[in-house]
Amino acid sequence: MSLNAYEDLVHELTRLDADTNASTAQAARRLERRREALREVRSELDDQMMALAELCARLRHTAPDLTPAQVADSADGLPPRQGEDDPDRILERAKTALREAELARIATTRAAQRPTLLPKAHHVLRELLVYGACMVACLAIQFGYFAATGGDGESTFWVTFLLPVMATIVGYVLVGMANRPRLPLLDRSGKPIKAVVPHNPRLGVTLAVCTMALFAYFAFFA
Repeated sequence: MSLNAYEDLVHELTRLDADTNASTAQAARRLERRREALREVRSELDDQMMALAELCARLRHTAPDLTPAQVADSADGLPPRQGEDDPDRILERAKTALREAELARIATTRAAQRPTLLPKAHHVLRELLVYGACMVACLAIQFGYFAATGGDGESTFWVTFLLPVMATIVGYVLVGMANRPRLPLLDRSGKPIKAVVPHNPRLGVTLAVCTMALFAYFAFFA
């Protein structure tokens, strides 16, 4: 073997060794990036699980089973297609799923911070529905009593005026429950803000007076 051929062979081996070292270093850097991405995904997943459990506790709802389920390599039993088992793509899909889960949790929290009944409606509409339902129930009781007794006796006077007052008190309590959010708002430091729950009792009194007048007309004048 000539000297030139030997030098060429040494040069080729050196180049191959350098390429191997470069490939190894590149693979090590890629592996480290994947490990770092995996640690971030695990950290975000733990945060989401804790936040979800806390939200379920605040809403008094049973927390879902967050134990990872064992899944098959492929839903149809076939080998995975090219690119489906790429760790980078899997990690990217995991990050996307975590972002979507966070947005869904935030949306649920904001929905729970709205009033219980008709959360997007104006509070006057909720109060009108609650007070109106109480007055309708009151009228049903009044007319039921009137049909049973024929309107005789002094108790008709008390039924005419006392039942609407009781219905107004019941409606006042129910309006407070309907306008109160299930979760309080939080300030910048994370402390709950006392919710301002509107009641508007004048609406209940007005409907009660209308109920009294309507029943009195049928009981004493019709």
